[in-house]
Amino acid sequence: MNFDDTRGPRTPDDTDKPRVLKTCTKCKETKETSDFNKHRKSKDGLQTWCRVCTTEAARAYNKRQKAKANRSAGQKKRWKKEKTMEKKQAGVSGEAFLKSLDTPDPVNSPEHYKTGGIECIDAMVQVFGDEAVRTYARVNAFKYIWRHQYKGKPEEDLAKAAWYTRFANGDDPRKEGK
Repeated sequence: MNFDDTRGPRTPDDTDKPRVLKTCTKCKETKETSDFNKHRKSKDGLQTWCRVCTTEAARAYNKRQKAKANRSAGQKKRWKKEKTMEKKQAGVSGEAFLKSLDTPDPVNSPEHYKTGGIECIDAMVQVFGDEAVRTYARVNAFKYIWRHQYKGKPEEDLAKAAWYTRFANGDDPRKEGK
């Protein structure tokens, strides 16, 4: 039996096989493929980070999550205050920002409408024009009124219908807080 410093004792069968190497994209070290975890979807069937780097990253992530969960109420309050000050300096009112932290607004500005840095309705105005989007808003208001009793949140659906009605009439409800 031979001894290899990197893998421990080797069987006679192992000495005949050529060593296959791969470079870790995190630490940039070249290591044997046995130092990488499997990953079915990658071309070579292995993860891009070696086991050591993956373990270190997982430990750091778990430590951050634990620290986040153990924050006291005072720490959370200070964090909100710091974020508010940052937003005030950027021109956003602290009250509006704190409100947005506490509860997402499903009517005036849902989170899933803001992907890509622009709200969908603003992109629609750019692509289709103001009049076409106003017509869409009238149709959407009708839809929300039509089915408000059947989706489980009738007050929210009626508020959305009112939002679209206002938008269709040229009044953008999102500009109230600004």
